[in-house]
Amino acid sequence: MAPNTDHEPPNPNQKTLHVWSKPIAQNDGQSTGGQQEAQEAGTAAANARPTISEAVSMIKTEDFATVATTPCARQGFLAGIASGAGLGGLKFVLHGNATKAANWAVGFFLLGSTLSYEYCQYRRRAERIQMKRHIEVVSENRRELARKAAEKQREQAEQEAERKAGQKAWYKFW
Repeated sequence: MAPNTDHEPPNPNQKTLHVWSKPIAQNDGQSTGGQQEAQEAGTAAANARPTISEAVSMIKTEDFATVATTPCARQGFLAGIASGAGLGGLKFVLHGNATKAANWAVGFFLLGSTLSYEYCQYRRRAERIQMKRHIEVVSENRRELARKAAEKQREQAEQEAERKAGQKAWYKFW
């Protein structure tokens, strides 16, 4: 499921699946006149949760071509394949039933890939939060250094002014 990369304004009656962006915006019904009634009929459908069949109908063939570029997808698939093959093979060796072993392999493939994908996404979110914290700390340190440098420069200017004032002669030629 690739992100919605179209730069066209979305149709208000069309539901779109936003994977990596903000969720679907709900209409507030702030229009007036005859549009109000037409929009109420549209918002009743828009406020309802999308069904699985609607979600499946939104999947495009290009989504399958770009699944490898999705963050964490490769790691998730590899972990799913490894867990499915390992546990399916173990089930076959222990019990000797190929159909049950295949079912277990598929189940553990789905479970392993889903868990690995979600754990990878969790780590990415945690890393993003940590990066924001580091950026805040660095920018705060830079502000502090700039404040100290400005304060030191101000003190040097005051000392220079005092030194110049102290060098004035105590006498005055008329």
